Amino acid sequence: MCELAEPWQWLGDHALVMTTGLGVPEGTAAQCVYLSGMHAAGIAAVAIDAEMPAHPFTPEALAHATRLGFPVLETAHAVRFVALAKAVAAAAQQEYAARVQQTERMYAALGEHDVDDGIDALLDELGRILRADLSLHPRSAESGPGALRQLAAGIWAVPLLSPGEPELQFAHAGPIDRALLQHAAGIVDNALAVKIAARRSDWLHGSLLLSDLCDESVASAPSDHLVAAYGVHPPYLLTVSQHPDSRAALEEVHAVFGTGRVPALATLKDGQVLVLVEARDDVEPLLIALADTRSGIGVSAMFTELDALPTALRQARSALIRAHQSGRVLRFEEHETTSLFLPNDPEQLRGIARQVLGPLRTYDEQRGTSLTHTLRIFLEENRSWVRASERLFVHRQTLIARVSRIEKIIGRDLSSMEDTAECWLAVQAAIGCGDLAPSDPPPEAGDAATAP
Repeated sequence: MCELAEPWQWLGDHALVMTTGLGVPEGTAAQCVYLSGMHAAGIAAVAIDAEMPAHPFTPEALAHATRLGFPVLETAHAVRFVALAKAVAAAAQQEYAARVQQTERMYAALGEHDVDDGIDALLDELGRILRADLSLHPRSAESGPGALRQLAAGIWAVPLLSPGEPELQFAHAGPIDRALLQHAAGIVDNALAVKIAARRSDWLHGSLLLSDLCDESVASAPSDHLVAAYGVHPPYLLTVSQHPDSRAALEEVHAVFGTGRVPALATLKDGQVLVLVEARDDVEPLLIALADTRSGIGVSAMFTELDALPTALRQARSALIRAHQSGRVLRFEEHETTSLFLPNDPEQLRGIARQVLGPLRTYDEQRGTSLTHTLRIFLEENRSWVRASERLFVHRQTLIARVSRIEKIIGRDLSSMEDTAECWLAVQAAIGCGDLAPSDPPPEAGDAATAP
């Protein structure tokens, strides 16, 4: 209770000012200052006796309070202020007790949640306790773990610490209790961490199996049953991605697929992350969540036999070349060759490439040179000696010597349009089947391409 002219000098956040009206100033302007001062100090509301005020609030002052969003309450003269104070205190105590009870129920739900149960079951139970809809999503904004933010009306999100950087979203129509939402986020984070730790052994064995399958060191017939034991069934897809920190990327893959409850085998090979999954509708959102602007993800065509894994790997790597440039998920079927005259079948493309580039690649492998790379750059630069030499970081005369040697090895004349077109199609065929990547870095200095 306060009858002073400036209650905010003595009262602060969340206080309910109760007055008989003695401290309410006369006139609209003074009353607006009175109301603004309390609102600025964080006072929750003012309650005024209905019969006693010497200067009741004017309609203009009440309109000002409405604009501020500051509540002005009127109490019946028969209601004692002490009774009002007790009612507020009792309500606050009741609210606190309800919050404690809800918190206890949420942690009890975590205790009853088995590590093998789907995370959706825990989200549903927490949702019943909070009277809200809970769901996991990829993190949609740059914000630190635990930072509660509002996405839209009635929708809130808390980024989690779990690998894969998911975020927990709440959909609730009424006012939210931030403390309870933070408790729920911590509970879900804890459950995800336990699940990931429990699956590490399975992931390790699955990683070794997928690596052996790609190397063709495991017979495909028994491996069908081994792969099926991990919940992965035909038709299959193989995806390839590349990150600076490949081990962290592998952890992220495990976390994202584990959270999404989609069976998968993942491994590291040649600095790339390989994932074998069943071709199903719920895979695409997970791949989109994993793709980033630095690398993207290449996806093979669907296949049903595991002995087709090496071909699928070449297809996925071929698609990755284009995905790397766009930072998105790109399927092998979407990878259009640069010519209408080239087939889409990788083995046919490989045969075309070998007819022209076979001798040159053999020469490179035997002598440690990079003449295939030189030919590709020379053609990409439209046979410009200046641009190609700049891109290769060599002198123009060095490039002329290299091209002369290339012509002798492959038996083509690069001043001839016919031979040049044939070489260009061969390079594109090699790229299309995944044997040659246009994003290859220039070879290290000191190659023997111009050695006599």
